[in-house]
Amino acid sequence: MSRPNKFLYLLCSNLPLPFEGIGSWTDEINYFLEKTKIIDFVLSPNPRSNNKYIRCEKNRASLIHKFLPSQKRKKFEYKSYVKRIFEISEGENPLKILVIDDLGLLKAIASIKEKLPKGSQLLYYFHGHLLILPPPLMFRVDEVFFLTKKGYLESMSHNLQFTPEVKILGNGVSSEIFYLLSDNQKNSVREKLGFNKDDILITWMANSRPVKGIHLFLKMIPGLLDLNDNIKILIIGTTTIEIEPSERVKILGVLKPIELAKFLQISDFYFFTSLWKEGFGLSLVEAIKCGNFILCPRNGGIEEVTSEYARKSFVDFPNIIQNWILVFEEILKKNQWKEIEDNLPGKLEKFYSLDSWTERMQKAIS
Repeated sequence: MSRPNKFLYLLCSNLPLPFEGIGSWTDEINYFLEKTKIIDFVLSPNPRSNNKYIRCEKNRASLIHKFLPSQKRKKFEYKSYVKRIFEISEGENPLKILVIDDLGLLKAIASIKEKLPKGSQLLYYFHGHLLILPPPLMFRVDEVFFLTKKGYLESMSHNLQFTPEVKILGNGVSSEIFYLLSDNQKNSVREKLGFNKDDILITWMANSRPVKGIHLFLKMIPGLLDLNDNIKILIIGTTTIEIEPSERVKILGVLKPIELAKFLQISDFYFFTSLWKEGFGLSLVEAIKCGNFILCPRNGGIEEVTSEYARKSFVDFPNIIQNWILVFEEILKKNQWKEIEDNLPGKLEKFYSLDSWTERMQKAIS
């Protein structure tokens, strides 16, 4: 596997890869590892190790470790990663190490960078919006991959200095799973799932953390239902909410991608009530690729991600519940939300597709 005087490529993750559960960025990383051969070693908590996929786990810091300086504590917590990296680096090949969205893991590897073969590089794929890097760490990071240009620019403005090379990668969503149905297909799937063609279906999807806005969405449900007797609401991604399901409010829980896509494909509207600076909004893109009309704030990277999608309305002042209801009421009054342009299916197939993201990712780390 060694290539004389060429990089050895390592991918380091605090989630097991390949990931077998329901994840977010893990789906695209699984796809990337399946479709490309550039990565030589994957270090993660995968219980099934082999020559490529190497099991590494984060140690739990004891009370004593918590009093250690940050750098020493991180080296202890990620001791197995550091050990494996040293083992891989015993040859002459420089390493190109890509860390996925874990600042603690990044700090631990950065602390040993000077002991790695000459020319080794450290890359960080950040999946949030605003990244703060202290200079001692920043100077050891060669490249940072951001999800949006806005995330990069806001990070620049919040750091007095920002020295790594930057690339904008975004995310990718499967066009084979999430795609727009024709009207006939949509009505057929609706019937199979117990809905009528005249139903106006609103979908809300996320976990129940307050930053996702579930507490506000639950309060706006009565006002939304009052706007039209045909409105029904689908809540996906959580079951730990204080509301009783009914004929007009369905709580579907956590769904695997294929099942999730079915409900997004029959849905008409997607309420993305995020109340924090979103790095990207994968669920938002999944809903868009299925043709939903989107209601969302402008938080974080949302406005940039949705910039090429016309079927949307922004909700200014998203913490004010009545604003969501008023924007939605206006959309219903105009009655143009059902209009679909002829070339939309082709556009959505390319919209943040997994294949285009894979090409960007491979080019970025090569």
